[in-house]
Amino acid sequence: MIRSTAKHSFAKPIILLLAFVALLAISLTRDFHSASSSAYVSLATTWAPDKYRINVSNHSLKNQDAGGSNRDRYPERALAMTYADLPAPELKWEQMASAPVVRLDGYSLQIKDLLFVFAGYENLDHVHSHVDVYNFTTNTWTESFAIPKDMAHSHLGVATDGRYIYIVSGQYGPQCRGPTANTFVLDTHTRKWESLPPLPAPRYAPATQLWKGRLHVMGGGKENRHTPGLDHWSLAVANGKALEKHWRKEVPIPRGGPHRSILKIVLSFLQKYIPRSEMQFISKPDIEAIPCRACITVGDRLYVIGGQEGDFMAKPGSPIFKCSRRFEVYVAIVFI
Repeated sequence: MIRSTAKHSFAKPIILLLAFVALLAISLTRDFHSASSSAYVSLATTWAPDKYRINVSNHSLKNQDAGGSNRDRYPERALAMTYADLPAPELKWEQMASAPVVRLDGYSLQIKDLLFVFAGYENLDHVHSHVDVYNFTTNTWTESFAIPKDMAHSHLGVATDGRYIYIVSGQYGPQCRGPTANTFVLDTHTRKWESLPPLPAPRYAPATQLWKGRLHVMGGGKENRHTPGLDHWSLAVANGKALEKHWRKEVPIPRGGPHRSILKIVLSFLQKYIPRSEMQFISKPDIEAIPCRACITVGDRLYVIGGQEGDFMAKPGSPIFKCSRRFEVYVAIVFI
């Protein structure tokens, strides 16, 4: 009986000691986590230079209640440079000299400091039959000259080698008139036009590109404006001259259609589609120097990007080919 009482008396201090040690361990662990968090915030704030530091203001402080979250209790937070925007020039819009005429759905190409703007609609009942030239250096529209009488006025296929501008097919006339297969080339040095062999079939707004000495024309809208064309033709050209009498049939494009976006492809976009082994041979000027209707050449590959399937059609029986809305599909597919 005496031994049992002694045993219980000895166990009680051990239990109290263990409880004290446990409480001490919990307290130390909590302090350690708190110190680590503060050190990280301090380090991140110190590491981010002032010009990259982002102070996030919280204006909800004025109306917050006592039960608000931690985010609401602190008016500012300093973010590390990891989350900051990279330094870049501030881009601003500036109004330049207004164009001589209003224009819709024409086409333009830049060669050095000159911008050539072709034809287009003034309104649905009137189309332009001339080219306006803008000078970037002087910020002036310097000249205007006529296009060939048989050349399309809108929905053109256009490409350039840096001197000669090739104009392929397109819509002839206002409203939703039919397309023409006529093809022309403009010498931008002499401002003279020459004709080239007509396209095998008329097309609206085909994707057009110069590639390895050949003028490639792909897709576009067929004669009724609505049906997508899948055809792909090419013609050998050099110095504004056709080296062949007829267009050569090439591999059709899987999905066609008109209204390809006008764009310049940047290196970051092409990295998604071009093998890494080939990117090292591509320089930025090689890419940006070849703008066209949503197609671009890089090395041995021709890329065609996006487009539209379906378009306005001429109203059946209309003597003026009045435009009538039809179902349209816009695609973001890239073909090589």
